[in-house]
Amino acid sequence: MQLPISILPCDGRMEYAAESMKRKGGKLCRSLEEIPENGYLICGLPFTKDGKTVNTPITESLTIPCFLGMLTGSHILVGGNLPDSVVSYCIQQGIQYYDIMTSADFVAKNARLTAEGFLIPLLAHTSFSICDCKALLVGYGNCGREIADILRLFTNELYIYDANSGALRSAKSKRFTAVSENDIKNPFRGLRQINAIINTSPVNPFDGRTWESFPADCKIFNIASCALKLPPSVSKRLLSCPGIPGKYAPKTAGNMIAKDICEHFKL
Repeated sequence: MQLPISILPCDGRMEYAAESMKRKGGKLCRSLEEIPENGYLICGLPFTKDGKTVNTPITESLTIPCFLGMLTGSHILVGGNLPDSVVSYCIQQGIQYYDIMTSADFVAKNARLTAEGFLIPLLAHTSFSICDCKALLVGYGNCGREIADILRLFTNELYIYDANSGALRSAKSKRFTAVSENDIKNPFRGLRQINAIINTSPVNPFDGRTWESFPADCKIFNIASCALKLPPSVSKRLLSCPGIPGKYAPKTAGNMIAKDICEHFKL
């Protein structure tokens, strides 16, 4: 007998994920009371935005401890970027769990959607075309690689910085212009003329003085989940871009979520 599949609302992705899983019993829950005492419980991506509450509008402020207290040993918890505390609780209580962001295939496809969707805020919040974009891309991980590949189609003025030397070597191997920490502190002509900084690094990459050294008119896009610590003079140029797939490609993203979960659990 198929276990119940309960899906917590989060953004448009979960609506489409529920629709995609409807034939397998998937149901979008509109209240906590609708969640059965067993079965799959699918949460959002990410599971939490602030580390304190579950990322869902199902109730005004659903704290993580309160949510975990609702789970039983008959639940199977699914979410994205599950915190260590949630994983530890599940292990201690014998609750099966699955972090969808541990799926290499899903992460790669999600990064591609993020890169495609990023073109929308890039165009909407700048006065130049993508062809005139002169960007410093911070972080050459999954999202960074996809964004670099797309921007390369439009501009040659793309500089890539990553604190990891291996990531920089990877960027160089694909003929990108990789810049070092020394280049950031002592910028050459190209870096002195950038008009966009795109951060995909999960940690704050620069100190306040470094942020202030970039051109005063360049826009800063933060795609990473971490909050950038910027000086007041710089913060007014920051645009946070969380959850791009959920905003600009919710149907594709939701279908991807459903497909990955179904394949993982062989539903």
